[in-house]
Amino acid sequence: MATARADEPVLLDPQGPVITAIACAVGAALFLGAGGACGYVVARTVAEFGGIGAGWTWAGAGLALLAAFVASVGWSTAVSARAERRATLQLAALGVDASALVLAVASAPPTNDHHFQVRLLMRVSGPGFAPFEYGAEVLRYQFGGATRGTVLPALVNPVTRVFTIDRPPAPPAPAPAPEA
Repeated sequence: MATARADEPVLLDPQGPVITAIACAVGAALFLGAGGACGYVVARTVAEFGGIGAGWTWAGAGLALLAAFVASVGWSTAVSARAERRATLQLAALGVDASALVLAVASAPPTNDHHFQVRLLMRVSGPGFAPFEYGAEVLRYQFGGATRGTVLPALVNPVTRVFTIDRPPAPPAPAPAPEA
């Protein structure tokens, strides 16, 4: 007998409309440009098959495969940008306020673009869903101030368990010194 299992939690990096539009435009440009190039190279290779020699056939096949790969990258860029934006909007509409208690903090390897990271192990709890633990590598400049016991504000979709966390609250400003 199969058992119903809740969705695995997913930490979402919210994506705004401008980033989505840029990613979709870049993806469409890659898809259309490389798709057109692929069609042209295939048509030319087929039309000149045997006329120029086997060299152009292999070069044309290689160029067609390369263009098809670039077109697929463009397609997946646009589709994934739309999916992330859709998840962001769904979280904003259906999400409930929650809290993420930091259980552990450890260093993590830097990202590909050389941003330092920290690994947070958190217990996320709130109304409407069972508490869950989640480990994530997050950017150190955003969450480097988090320590064990820090409570981070979170927004959780109780159905899909997609969630976001916010930066730790800033420490209170020191009170001004009394004048004598």
